[in-house]
Amino acid sequence: MKLKIENFGIFSSKEFPIQKITVFTGPNESGKTTILDAFVSALVKVTGTKKYGKLLNERYQENRNSDLGIEKQNLAPNLFLNSLVIREGNMEVGSDSELTSVIEQSIFDSGYNPNHLKEMAEQQVSKTGVRKVAKDWNLTLSELDAAKRKLDESERNLNQISNQFAELPIWELDRQNKKVEIENFVSEKIKLQKQFEELKQKEQHAEADRVYHQILQWEMLSLEKKNDSKFLQNDSEKQTKQLEESIRSSNQKIVSTKERIGELEERKTASKLNLSSLESKFLKLESYFPFFETWKEGLRKFQEDFPVIPRTIWNPLYRSLAIISFFITLITMIVILFSDLGSWFYIPLGLFFGLSLFFGMKMKETILEKDESKWNEMIRRIASEMETKTLGEWKPDSLHLDSLFLSFQRYEREYTKLKFELQNLADMVSKFDAELQIHENQFKKEKDILEVKEKELSSLFQKLGVNSLTELSESLVQIRLKTDKIKTIEDTLNLEVKKWETEGIESLKLKLKDKMSDWEKNGIGKQFQPEDRTTKQRIENRIGELSESIRSLEVKIIDLEKKLDTGKAVLESQMVPGQKEWENAKKNLESKEIKKVELEKNFQAFEILIDIFAEMQAESTDKMSSLVRSLQERMDSIKGTLPSKQIQWNGFSDEIQVTTDPREGQFSFSQLSTGTKEQISFVLRLEYAFRIGNQFNIPYLLLDEPFRHMDVARRDVALEYTLQCILNADNDWHVVFFSFDEDLVSKIKILAEKLNLPCQINTLVKPVS
Repeated sequence: MKLKIENFGIFSSKEFPIQKITVFTGPNESGKTTILDAFVSALVKVTGTKKYGKLLNERYQENRNSDLGIEKQNLAPNLFLNSLVIREGNMEVGSDSELTSVIEQSIFDSGYNPNHLKEMAEQQVSKTGVRKVAKDWNLTLSELDAAKRKLDESERNLNQISNQFAELPIWELDRQNKKVEIENFVSEKIKLQKQFEELKQKEQHAEADRVYHQILQWEMLSLEKKNDSKFLQNDSEKQTKQLEESIRSSNQKIVSTKERIGELEERKTASKLNLSSLESKFLKLESYFPFFETWKEGLRKFQEDFPVIPRTIWNPLYRSLAIISFFITLITMIVILFSDLGSWFYIPLGLFFGLSLFFGMKMKETILEKDESKWNEMIRRIASEMETKTLGEWKPDSLHLDSLFLSFQRYEREYTKLKFELQNLADMVSKFDAELQIHENQFKKEKDILEVKEKELSSLFQKLGVNSLTELSESLVQIRLKTDKIKTIEDTLNLEVKKWETEGIESLKLKLKDKMSDWEKNGIGKQFQPEDRTTKQRIENRIGELSESIRSLEVKIIDLEKKLDTGKAVLESQMVPGQKEWENAKKNLESKEIKKVELEKNFQAFEILIDIFAEMQAESTDKMSSLVRSLQERMDSIKGTLPSKQIQWNGFSDEIQVTTDPREGQFSFSQLSTGTKEQISFVLRLEYAFRIGNQFNIPYLLLDEPFRHMDVARRDVALEYTLQCILNADNDWHVVFFSFDEDLVSKIKILAEKLNLPCQINTLVKPVS
């Protein structure tokens, strides 16, 4: 269930959830009284001609409305307020007939003494005299006058303090102006954002159309790629290239082998020509070989015979030494002969004389010299024969033995050289023959391999439907370009898949198709021109400028609010004492006015009671026992006493007797504490509320601070008693509490959980002015 209210005080439109136990909590002026009035308007029919209807018209808008989703009952609003609404235990009455109905349906449905009650009521009506009620009335009037003077004095003090802070309204006005400026900027920003969103959707439409055509192109290329799969199967290009490369390699090998064969044949021919030339030279040179051998043999024998002639020669060294030794010997003999040096001096004389004889014998030598004439004759004869027999081809450079030996050596070298070269050429020709045979075999083998590969390539071309590798390469290039294009489009589309938050290209296609269909239905075109992009950028820049201006104004507003807060803080520091004094004076005045109103109501109530008792005197019956029993049960429940306690009430007097045992005396009602009296009053009101609610089928109980004058212990007992009544009631009763006491709210929540009753806490906040 929900309470829906519209145009009720501070609530323009609001809904509050309602449970079996519902609590509205919040500070003063947070809307609790407004919600209570909304409940009353939702439960009973309120007209503007009645007192309560006029009061609501003064407080709230005329187009107000409140609804609980149930049918409104035809119960008088004042009777509802005096029965099902309990406000601090006070009962309000609006007319004689209502009060009569209240009393008949609650207290006086049992026995009483109307004559005695009328007399006592007449005594309570007088505002003069020495009775307590008259004294209370006069005292209340004097206290009310003093409270008014005190309030006027505190208001003058507050005005004097507020005049010291005249700049605060100017700052507040500046803050309000800046707020209005922000609102204008926000309004302009919203309009621009709407235009920007339209252009953005138009751009998205164009982008979606582009991506959609990309998807179609990708599908077409993918289909073509399937048709080109024969070129890509079994790696045909690689096979073709390998075959082409093999054929090219075979051709190169064949050409190389052919060139090598030609080269070898040329070299073989040249080698044969050289071999023929060398053979003729060698045969000619070999024909001279016996002559050279004969000449060498004859010269060898001539050297063995070696014809020589003797010749004497003088050795100059020995001759000089012999002469020197002889002169030294002569000098030594002269010295010995003409001096007395002694016999030892003969030793050098003998030594030098022996040296003279030795060198004298050695200075003359005899040597054998060859017979030049015979040698020259032998050399001329061999040289002449060599020139004659070799036809002048071989001859010594001069008629000397050394020159002749040089000719022999030159012939031997030439002969050996020609013989070696002739052998090398013969080997080379044989080698050329063998190599030619190898290359010819290789040439034939490569020819066979080439034919096989050319057939294989021709078969592959025929299978692929091309005529050459160039045509195949061109086809493969086109396929690769197509594949690369497909890959590029796929990469682009994958980015678009992430951008559009889809699971794949197919889902992206469907999403784009649906999107474009929606855009076309909404009349959003897909032609996004460069000037549209410029306009979009301009609007985006303007939105950014507006956002920056709004932020700047917000910063200024914050600065102003800081200044206002500071000024208000200083103001409050001076005004708090004065305001407290004013609030205390106002509360005191309100309490005095309330007290006066209550006293006036009491006087009015007693005047009405006098008339009612007079009218009901003839119909007096004894029905008081039921009220006494009801009061006994409620009192025992609240006080937690034993069932033996008794309540004795002798009529509508000041004395209510409460005793545990008749023999232990009486307990005067006037001696009870205010909290206990409040408990008893609350129990009576609660009993009366349940009777009215059940009679008029309005099972809703509204409690506005009903425990204010009770201490915590009595409050908790009364609260638990109330919830127990709601739990045990026959009808589906709902109770709604209105309180600013957080401790009471917590206690209600705990007891509701304990009794397993659904509980809803609605916290109200005082609106910021």
